[in-house]
Amino acid sequence: MLLLRLLPLAFLVIWHVQNATAISDGDRDFQNQILTGYNSKIRPVKAETTVTQVTVFLNIAHVEKVDEAEQTALVHGHLWASWTDEYLQWDRAKTNVTKITLPSHRIWQPALALYNSARGNTWHLYMAGMPATVYFNGKVWSSGTFSFFVTCQFDFENWPFDKQNCPIVIADWVYGLAQVNLSDPNMISEYAKPSIRLSYDPLERKNKRHVGGWEVMDAWKKHCYWGPKGCKEDQPEGEPDWYWSLLEFGIVLKRHLPYFQMTVMIPIFITSILVLLGFWIEKCALSCFIIFFNLALQTIYGYNMIKKLPPGSGTIPKVVQIFTLNLLITGTQFFIAIMFGFIKEWAPKNYSFNFGIDITDIPKRMGIDTFFQPKGLSFDPQDLFVDHDKIAAAEAGDDTSTIGIGNPLNDDEFDNFQNSATPSSISDTELLINLPTNSEPENVLDSEKAENSEEEPKKKTPEASKENQLDLQLLHIKRFLFFLVVFIYCVAFLMILFL
Repeated sequence: MLLLRLLPLAFLVIWHVQNATAISDGDRDFQNQILTGYNSKIRPVKAETTVTQVTVFLNIAHVEKVDEAEQTALVHGHLWASWTDEYLQWDRAKTNVTKITLPSHRIWQPALALYNSARGNTWHLYMAGMPATVYFNGKVWSSGTFSFFVTCQFDFENWPFDKQNCPIVIADWVYGLAQVNLSDPNMISEYAKPSIRLSYDPLERKNKRHVGGWEVMDAWKKHCYWGPKGCKEDQPEGEPDWYWSLLEFGIVLKRHLPYFQMTVMIPIFITSILVLLGFWIEKCALSCFIIFFNLALQTIYGYNMIKKLPPGSGTIPKVVQIFTLNLLITGTQFFIAIMFGFIKEWAPKNYSFNFGIDITDIPKRMGIDTFFQPKGLSFDPQDLFVDHDKIAAAEAGDDTSTIGIGNPLNDDEFDNFQNSATPSSISDTELLINLPTNSEPENVLDSEKAENSEEEPKKKTPEASKENQLDLQLLHIKRFLFFLVVFIYCVAFLMILFL
């Protein structure tokens, strides 16, 4: 029973094998007929003045070994080339054959070479690994795989947000423009640049773009004619033998390290905030401590950034320019803080700067005097939890909520005071005898305090105003420097973003 089931299957297999053998024998006879007298070393044109138009296509399959120090990259992919062979044409109506496959090494191929190869063993391009397809009108399609170790020219100006270009320059190193032109004028432009296919997974159907910390953004293709005067985009007039047709394919790589970008930009933002914070701290010691801490933080960050920086090539990275600017501002701020502390400590009494104009009056004229108030930032617990305004008002006698010598008692407080201090058993005579010797009538004390309160402002106000004038000038200078640094930061960031 099992044998009867296997007989039809064996019959089908034998029939397909015989049919395929018959077809292959027919193709082999036709191939031998077409290649009879064919010379693969001669350019396939019947007239020497005919220019062979060669079309080249690339597909990028993988990118690896992007070396920033050597400025090289290893690119893998597939290459297709197409041209017309006048010696491989036949009448389709007679032979009933539209196309055939021929061994690539038995037909003529353009002598393609990689001009920007970084290795000697990838100089010449051979498409002999797969058979070529030939149509009845002489159109030949040949393909192969490649691994190009190409040289790139990296520019790290926008590091770590940089984009790099890696060209793939291909030309025919045997024939000049008079014989071979690597540009088909009838080719559709959308198929001109290389295609990018980094993944062939039919299930996921995701367009893979990231390899080795880089994202393959795009590709391009350029064509020019290289000659004595360089590379020209338009076909030159005159002697075509002096020029070679040159194709430049290329890929655009973008650095893709999100965590690395955060570790570079966050320290710059923090140190910039600390720089601006230093102009709003009142006490010199605390201000110097914050600035010194900022300098130490920038030193550690700068050391780590230098280790991550790529080799120097071209312009200085913009991140390094921001870091240098921030470091210079912080160092200048530290010097100014020390100098201001020295002036406050050693300046003569009642000393003030003479700028020709009153700098303390400028904010009032500009309507920004709110930002120039003497009270700044402080991290002292006494300043955070003590209300200095209330203490000053109490010292000036304005706070009537505190019971003291200068504050009158109401009727209930006076009765309670009498009842608690004078028991009923004590007579008025004993109270008079026990009065303090320095006690005086209330009206005399009030009159003397009023006289003292009138004399104290006359003595302290002029002197205090002269002493505070220097502090106000230094305060205004610090606030003016704050706005200047903010302006410098804004200009620097705008120049970096848009230039």
